[in-house]
Amino acid sequence: MNDIVWLTMRRMRTPLITLITVYSLSVIGLVQIPGADAAGKPFYIGFLDALYYVASMATTIGFGEFPSAFTQEQRLFAYLVLFPNVVAWFYAVGTIVSLFVDPQFRAVLARSRFSRKVRRQNGPFYLVCGFGYTGRMIVKGLLRRGIGAAILEREQSIIQSMALDNDFSSLPALAGDVTDRRLLDIAGLDEDIRHCSGVIAITNDDHANLTIAITAKLLRPELPVLARAETQRVADNMASFGTDLTVDPYTIFAERFLLALNSPVKYLVQDWLISVPGSALRKVLDPPDGRWIICGIGRFGSRMAGTLETAGIPFTVIDVHPERVAERPGSVLGLGTEARTLREAGVESAVGIIAGTGDDVDNLSIVMTARELNPHLFVVTRQESPLNEQLFDASGADLVARRSLIVARRVLAVATTPLLPVFIDHMVSRDDSFARTVQHRLEAVLGDRSPGLWTVHLCGEWAYSIREAAHEHAAIHLGHLTENARIASAKPLPCVCLLHERGSLRTFLPGPDFKLLEGDRLLFAGRGSAQREMLFALREPSVLVSAATGRPQPRGALMRHLTRRRVRRQAT
Repeated sequence: MNDIVWLTMRRMRTPLITLITVYSLSVIGLVQIPGADAAGKPFYIGFLDALYYVASMATTIGFGEFPSAFTQEQRLFAYLVLFPNVVAWFYAVGTIVSLFVDPQFRAVLARSRFSRKVRRQNGPFYLVCGFGYTGRMIVKGLLRRGIGAAILEREQSIIQSMALDNDFSSLPALAGDVTDRRLLDIAGLDEDIRHCSGVIAITNDDHANLTIAITAKLLRPELPVLARAETQRVADNMASFGTDLTVDPYTIFAERFLLALNSPVKYLVQDWLISVPGSALRKVLDPPDGRWIICGIGRFGSRMAGTLETAGIPFTVIDVHPERVAERPGSVLGLGTEARTLREAGVESAVGIIAGTGDDVDNLSIVMTARELNPHLFVVTRQESPLNEQLFDASGADLVARRSLIVARRVLAVATTPLLPVFIDHMVSRDDSFARTVQHRLEAVLGDRSPGLWTVHLCGEWAYSIREAAHEHAAIHLGHLTENARIASAKPLPCVCLLHERGSLRTFLPGPDFKLLEGDRLLFAGRGSAQREMLFALREPSVLVSAATGRPQPRGALMRHLTRRRVRRQAT
């Protein structure tokens, strides 16, 4: 607001001085010149009448001579000051209009409006830097989970398009330099802004993401920072100063592909847990053993090559850069879109192909040509632009590396369900039998749709049932929480408790007899209806206490207190 006042006063200083000077001289002159009343007697108009007349004259409204007809001297003076007043008035009005259309003033006004909306946020929110396709997916996921967002974006056109989307029109958003410390301050890094839960830097510029991460860690070291990095150098740099999550989409995809090669069941369960809730469940993915072909050995292809080397799988490289071909004996120089190049790489005897160039059209061409030469190929391809999603779906590829989707999934998992990465890391480190147990439990409650994930933290109002049960000398177990409290007969909710955390102690796949205490955190996967019923039971303390004690509990606090007193008297 101070910037707006300062800029307004600086621009309006000369017009206001001119307007006030001309207006004042006109009023003083009118009150000094004698007039005549209806009887012809000398008459001097007062300051209020003079102010009224000059105002109507300067604005060209012209109500007439006031309070009585002017004398010749008064009309001559009015004629002399008429044009200076009109000019001064239009000068001031024109300056105000030009101020409101001035880009600098509009930028300051937008910044002030953005700052007010950020400070008025009542619930937790994330500062999101970058609002491309990845940013939209992340913000939409945050909003579905009841978490707000404040958005900084370089492109003004993207910010303007948000006003046309009902999902985003009410969010605070500002176009500007996302690395500007002042903008980051007003967007959530200022210490006075208490509801900021963290910073998400997902622009398409690694250096910008690095700058944002460093700024956030210096200004608000307690806030988690989730940043995107597509080069190993930037990822290592971010990790060196404590960035909480560094997302390299191609490295993540390569790691998941290695998991699919080594343990298809672990890959399957992981994919179910990180998929968009409600989407169709992926079937078992089992990449074949044998020789592969990699088309393009750049950022994506080099990571996939490292994965195949780690798994001990042979492969042939096709690349257009002679120096890359020279580094790997047996490689083929070419793009991979031509049948001749693919035949030279031995596509007829290969079991799989990875189309990993930086051009979507080339990758689609590689897939189509390779499938014509060998219909049994297992196809992995890279998609750069989200606009081509339908084309890649129609290509029949078995696995598509969608950069935006990979980043959005990983960021949302950490930002909204921080226990999920812990569970997935544990599952990956265990043998296949643990993953199969998780698979069977999820299949029993999910049907054919991906699960929703939610975390329950038993503290504050959410632990009221546990405290009430303690007063009744009873304990609430996990089985009480995972049963439908609205029906008379106990019916399990369609959900699975994946992880229980109590301080530093973690229990994976706890059973129904697991005792719950205040302060516990629980990670669930299941249907949205299970989440709603569970939250209802936690909000209504009599429900869980009734289940724990085996006798109905009154809903009101006073009646519960009287009931406890009656039970104690009967016991004595």
